[in-house]
Amino acid sequence: GGNKMNEIKVIENNGQRVLTTVQIAELYDTTERRISENFNANKGRYIEGKHYYCLTGKILKEFKNGEYGNSVFAPNLNKLYLWTTLWKIILRLKINVLQA
Repeated sequence: GGNKMNEIKVIENNGQRVLTTVQIAELYDTTERRISENFNANKGRYIEGKHYYCLTGKILKEFKNGEYGNSVFAPNLNKLYLWTTLWKIILRLKINVLQA
């Protein structure tokens, strides 16, 4: 019920609204694993910094210690993908794959 997009916590990275893999999974009633598989299968089509950001190391630590806090992310998380709104274009082409 309701618009799921409104219920999803807004996360920003570099001033750009982004979604986590978990949030996309919730939006599309699918699993994180499906999204990861889809991403890996189409990696050549995704451009880091345009379609997604991959945070690791110090940058990830700073991000987790920032306004979103560790409550949102697992403390042992060592890699975080953040998806810009452009991921939708690619995902839309593949949505039938996700729902298969």
